[in-house]
Amino acid sequence: MKKEKLKIKYLGDAGDPMWEQEVGSLLPWFSGKGVDIGCGARSMSKDVLRVDIDRAVKPDVVASGDKLPFKKGEFDFICSIHSFEHFEDSRGLLKEWLRVIKKGGIIGIVHPDVFYTKKQNPTVDNKGLKENPHNKHYHEHTLQTFIEQLGNWSDLPFRIIDSGVACPAWSFYVILKKT
Repeated sequence: MKKEKLKIKYLGDAGDPMWEQEVGSLLPWFSGKGVDIGCGARSMSKDVLRVDIDRAVKPDVVASGDKLPFKKGEFDFICSIHSFEHFEDSRGLLKEWLRVIKKGGIIGIVHPDVFYTKKQNPTVDNKGLKENPHNKHYHEHTLQTFIEQLGNWSDLPFRIIDSGVACPAWSFYVILKKT
């Protein structure tokens, strides 16, 4: 039985061209049962399970992305749009995501490109971080430094199958496949 590819069916505020480009960079890779980690107030599709630690965004499941309440191999894919950088232990985070997807499953990550975006400055950004403490960036990368970091985790069961610009002068994407 062939899995049907997802189509954009926005949940939340549609009409943001930058976000639509980011979603578009991941969509071709996704089919089957998926989960959107750190979904925030919007999600790429109504057909994915939305997970966020912030109850205010009304996710389907309230949980931290690094401690998921799911069975091993439960999902075909994980979507992460601007959430990976918000976890202090990014290696542990990826290990947890690999746990909950099937062998051959896909992890699609969109990450801000610090070459274009400013580094988060706790002194300057303190007001916003007090309003939303979940918005702290623990890691900031360019596509090159992100791929280098992933390369340091060769003991984890994945390989990089694609990467590139998600939104010009703003973000990049990386597609991982569980091996």
